[in-house]
Amino acid sequence: MSLTKTQAAGLSVISNLALTLLKLVVGMISGSMAIIAEAAHSGADLLASLIAYFSVRVSDQPPDHDHPYGHSKIENISGVLEASLIFLVSIWIVYEAVHKIRVRAEISSLPLGIAVMVISLLANTAVSRILYRVAHQTRSIALEADAAHLWSDVLTSGGVILTLAVISLSQRFFKANLVLLDPIFSIVIALWILGIAYRLTRKSYPALLDGRARPELEDQIIGLIRDFCADRCRFHKLRTRQSGARVHIDFHLQFLPDTHIEVAHQISHQLKQKIEREVQGAAVIIHLEPLEDETDLGLKV
Repeated sequence: MSLTKTQAAGLSVISNLALTLLKLVVGMISGSMAIIAEAAHSGADLLASLIAYFSVRVSDQPPDHDHPYGHSKIENISGVLEASLIFLVSIWIVYEAVHKIRVRAEISSLPLGIAVMVISLLANTAVSRILYRVAHQTRSIALEADAAHLWSDVLTSGGVILTLAVISLSQRFFKANLVLLDPIFSIVIALWILGIAYRLTRKSYPALLDGRARPELEDQIIGLIRDFCADRCRFHKLRTRQSGARVHIDFHLQFLPDTHIEVAHQISHQLKQKIEREVQGAAVIIHLEPLEDETDLGLKV
C-alpha cells in the first residue's frame, strides 16, 4: 500500500511521540545520559515530524491569489527550521553530558535501557524506510529531512545499545565501572546530529534563494527540449528554480519568422505538456520569439 505525503508524515508523528515518551521515562529511571540524549533526539524528531506534517499539507495546496507560484517552498523553510532545532538539541546534549562527567553520575536498570533502545532502533528503521520511499516518489524535501532524522536515530540507537551493553558486561564480569562511557557517547551522538543539521541546511536553503535545479535535472530538461524541437524550433535563455517538490522552468522558444503564431503556440503547448509529464513537479513557462539567425542550425542554451 502506497502512502500519501500527509499519511507518511502522520505516521512519523505517532512513532516519534511514542518513542520520545518511552525513552524519556526509561532514561529518568536509569539515569543514563545516553538514553536521555536519545529522548531529546527523538523529541527533536517529533517536532521535526510535526513541522513536516504541517509543511506537506500546506505545500500541496494549489496556487491562489496571494501565492500564484503555489506553496511548495514551505518544505524548504521546514528543512531549515528542523536543522536549527537539531542544532539546539545537540548543544543541550553536550552541556548535560559534561555535567554528568563532572559529577560522575551513576546509571541503573541497564537491561531495561537496552530493551527500549532495541525497540527504538526497529521502529525507526521501519518508519524511515517508508518515509524515504514516499519522499523519493513525491520529491518531498520535508519528508526526506524527516527520514534523515529517523535514520540518524537508528544509527545512534545502535551506538547506545553497544555502550550500555559494554557498561553492563564490564560491571557483571569484570567488576569495572565504565559509566563514563555513557555521557562520552552522548557527546558523540550530539556531534553526529550536528552533521545532519549542517547537511540538511545546505540542501534546504538554496531554494529559499531561488537556486537553480540540480545539474542532472537541468540536463534532463535540455535533452527533452532538444529531442522535441529537432529541426522545428530552437531554444535559449533556459532558467530553472527549485521550490520544494516543484521545479519552475522557463525558456525562450524560437521559430522561423514565417511560422504562424497558432502553429508556434501549438508546438510550445505540446512541449510544455511533455516536460511536465516527464519531469515530476515541473511548472513550465515558454516565451515565443522569432529566430534571429535563420542560418543557425545549432541549438542555443
